[in-house]
Amino acid sequence: MAAHPKVWYLQRFRLLEAMTPPQMQMVEKMTRMLEVKRGQRIYLRGDPSDQIFLLKVGVVRISTLAADQQETILAFLYPGDIFGELAIVDDAPRDHVATAHEDAVLCSLSRDLLLRMAQETPALGYQITKIMGLRLRRFHTRVEELLCKSAQARIAHTLLDLASDYGVPDNEGVLIPLRLNQADLGNLVGLARETVNMVLQDFKHRGLVEAGRRSIRINDPARLRTVA
Repeated sequence: MAAHPKVWYLQRFRLLEAMTPPQMQMVEKMTRMLEVKRGQRIYLRGDPSDQIFLLKVGVVRISTLAADQQETILAFLYPGDIFGELAIVDDAPRDHVATAHEDAVLCSLSRDLLLRMAQETPALGYQITKIMGLRLRRFHTRVEELLCKSAQARIAHTLLDLASDYGVPDNEGVLIPLRLNQADLGNLVGLARETVNMVLQDFKHRGLVEAGRRSIRINDPARLRTVA
């Protein structure tokens, strides 16, 4: 799967633009490229926070698991995203789960290495802090939405967010190229699968959304936005 040399992938991360050339060479030498199959866990809750990951190819799902193994999806990550970054500021065990939602290629960075470089290069430390702040703000916004909005509004808002981040506009609307079944969508918005099914059927009947096995298409983003 990793058809390009490691440095080719590393150069495509804005986070690493703040590094000096010697630091980039050190990162290239001391990182590991990993290929992870769909459904495989990258790390579990309670695992050591000793690695930070850069996503090169594929999709990664960040989630939490309740005592009954009920999953709550916090985010989907795409190529160019970094995750596990809280290890930089907190070496406590992981408090969430990272799973390959699609086959993925990752780059694994030592926490100690990245922390040392962040201390040496303030611009790098700033970029890491900015990433963490934006992600925490987004999680906080999602929690507020789950508490305050109806089922229809939750699903509409989440689909619009996915379309904004990763959608591909075409003549029929916006295609979200993400394999997302009704159980996944329910875990993302805090609803039972049966409720998600009813809402999607209603959206389909109204000509707003079409959901397939490997993608979701928003036919009319403007009208869906009124629901959200």
